[in-house]
Amino acid sequence: MLFRNAQEKDISRMMEMVNQSKASMKARGIDQWQQGYPNETVLREDLEKGISYVLEDQGQVVGMITVASGDEEAYRKIDGSWLNQEPYVSYHRVCVEEDRKGQGLAGILFEEGEKLCREWGFKNIRNDTHPDNHSMQRAVEKFGFKRCGIIYIVGTEEDGSPRAAYQKVLND
Repeated sequence: MLFRNAQEKDISRMMEMVNQSKASMKARGIDQWQQGYPNETVLREDLEKGISYVLEDQGQVVGMITVASGDEEAYRKIDGSWLNQEPYVSYHRVCVEEDRKGQGLAGILFEEGEKLCREWGFKNIRNDTHPDNHSMQRAVEKFGFKRCGIIYIVGTEEDGSPRAAYQKVLND
């Protein structure tokens, strides 16, 4: 497996995986990603910022993650409490090839993101997911994230939608 920065050539494959995830969530009655977000414009913006990463297996992109540092507007207010108020990295748009789900790829994405977090000098990672997206909640909890409360989406087509908020504090 190769974890690397996403490239322009990956956009169509990434959108394919996003669309698979949208269909899967819709079939499970989860309204996450059902209002047009994320879309190709968002993926291209991530690419331009250098915060989009892919997991490649034998030349095929099978997973993706956005790893962004800096303050997130949606994370400023929480119904609950963050573990601390120290600087953090956020994981967003975590997506795995539908046929490869259950093979530990999300864990690999989280591990690689954690390596970046450490390289950049951060000790905290935050993440959020839809309250009904139990498979993602299990994945982040398995990887050591603690549920901190509920935040509300800001700045996308899903404005105001609640999300289960998670944080992981990295040990030295």
